[in-house]
Amino acid sequence: MPISSTLPTTPTLATLEQHLTEQPPATRAQLLLTLRLFSQDPGIASLVDLAATDRQWHEVARTPQLQVWVISWPPGTSTGWHDHGGAVGAFRVVRGSLEEHTVRDGRRLRTLAPGDLRVFSGSHVHDVRNTGAVPALSVHAYSPRLDAMTRYVETDGRLEAHEVDGGERW
Repeated sequence: MPISSTLPTTPTLATLEQHLTEQPPATRAQLLLTLRLFSQDPGIASLVDLAATDRQWHEVARTPQLQVWVISWPPGTSTGWHDHGGAVGAFRVVRGSLEEHTVRDGRRLRTLAPGDLRVFSGSHVHDVRNTGAVPALSVHAYSPRLDAMTRYVETDGRLEAHEVDGGERW
């Protein structure tokens, strides 16, 4: 249903916020379309410092049901093992390459090049890394927005929940 058909003729900020809160989470197809649109913006790379020595991230859009980030990845950086607090997510590599490590149904490694898209469920646990020699850039979308992420540590070949990050680090 289009937003315009469910809003009053003269919406206020409060009614718009209430409407957005009542919307269902985005579908996988909507997340992928969102990523395609944001990743094609010629100014997206200017939101982070590609010469930085640590990963950088910048939130480019946020509603109660959708969140979009641009992330820079210097060579050798990694997210560490984490989930997305139940949010469905997707990311697209814009520049450079990234590796996604997962452990569901055994260890798995995906290498993603510019233009590659990855979508995942709300229970997905992964570690994303830039093992290349040049900085990478990616755009990420989550629905509903991220409120928490569980971080994991690997012990004896198994992942164990270590801490819940409520956004203090991002």
